Amino acid sequence: MLSDEMKAAGFRPMSEAPRDGTDIQAIIPGHGWDNVIAWVSGYMDEDGQDCCTWAFTTDQEPPACWTDGVCWESNEDEVPSIQPIAWKPLPEQRHD
Repeated sequence: MLSDEMKAAGFRPMSEAPRDGTDIQAIIPGHGWDNVIAWVSGYMDEDGQDCCTWAFTTDQEPPACWTDGVCWESNEDEVPSIQPIAWKPLPEQRHD
């Protein structure tokens, strides 16, 4: 559940986040509110099947449990990745 502070800042539940490769700003518990991630394809799960997942798309330091900047059900150390809990569109960039 999102806090009033998160809602006031424009964040929405991850269940409403776009899953089309669009960069979004996300809250990752213990890792801040300014993470830029996207739902991306082209990864393989532990069974060798194609899968999609959240991944960092900018030069930011991901949580240690995100192997290579990718959120896995279980990372390379068999530790679950911390899931993002809220998102909002990236701020508009001005082009003066």
